[in-house]
Amino acid sequence: MTNRISIRPARPDDAPLAAAIFRLSLDHLADYLFGPDGRATEVALMRLFSLNAGRFGYEHAFVAELNRRPLGMLVAFPGSDINRLNLAVVRYLPRALGWRMFGFMARGLTLAGNKEAETDEYLVSNIGVLPAAQGHGLGKRLLLQADEQARNLGLKKVSLMVALENHTAQRLYKRNGYKIVFTKHDKNPFASYHRMVKELITACTVPQAHVKTDH
Repeated sequence: MTNRISIRPARPDDAPLAAAIFRLSLDHLADYLFGPDGRATEVALMRLFSLNAGRFGYEHAFVAELNRRPLGMLVAFPGSDINRLNLAVVRYLPRALGWRMFGFMARGLTLAGNKEAETDEYLVSNIGVLPAAQGHGLGKRLLLQADEQARNLGLKKVSLMVALENHTAQRLYKRNGYKIVFTKHDKNPFASYHRMVKELITACTVPQAHVKTDH
């Protein structure tokens, strides 16, 4: 049987997959932001996703399916929308985190100086594939989806941030055309990262040959 990969827009009921992908892509940053209680973090992320809470919402997500099984996800949006989407998250924090929202906001402020993307870029905010499904090309297809979305929006660059120690992800991104354009080292390890950018190749219009005709 040939494996069939398909990409579709995410739905609110994809929240369990989204929570898993957010935790995978954020890694230790998820514990830093949401706290050490893994189950509470999972519930909070599912609520934020299904409520369409800014950058954690389903509106900006795409699901990768392998033989109709949802196993990977991309969350991405134009760099010009970052501030608006970050503020939109705050509105839903009481419902998702309760009193823990104050710790989340305080820790989030320590990362506020990080430059995620330029306004002319399409930002891959989160991307991941469940461990059991890795190695089947889902990650590459999700990255290609980001390229397609960028082109549809008239953007010529796609960008992302990756942890300095995440060499596996860095290799994947480099194979798919991303280059490190900026590296930040900070005493807070969660504020240290590589910023990677991919320049999209636009199709060149080939001039039509002039054909001489007799009248």
